[in-house]
Amino acid sequence: MKFGMPWLYFIRVGCRRKEKLRPLWRHYFNNTDGLIYVVDSLDRERIGKAKAEFQAIVKDPFMLNAVILVFANKQDMKGAMTPMEVCEGLGLYDLKNRKWHIQGACALKGDGLYEGLDWLASTLKEHKAAGFSSVGTSTF
Repeated sequence: MKFGMPWLYFIRVGCRRKEKLRPLWRHYFNNTDGLIYVVDSLDRERIGKAKAEFQAIVKDPFMLNAVILVFANKQDMKGAMTPMEVCEGLGLYDLKNRKWHIQGACALKGDGLYEGLDWLASTLKEHKAAGFSSVGTSTF
């Protein structure tokens, strides 16, 4: 599903139990300047799978210059991983020479969404001014 405004498009590529579609994600990577990755902070059992998928995406050659925003969703729920726990679970600290930000969020209430998107917008503006390009050769 693709939706957005004239200057910003969101492409929803991930859904639970849609493993057959995941190999098709790479077709959306060309000309991608930013990645928004949403993690269910309550799902401790699947953080390893989320990490594997996340790492595969960010290591794709088309994504090497993309800035990364991670929403640690469901922060309003008891037992949710903190943003730092999600950060560690995804291996964000291991990313070298990458711009990334993790934002605690509650999508239903809108908490954290504007802050995360503001960071993404300002960082993309900086990247554009610095001449970064999202063009690469994908081998995903």
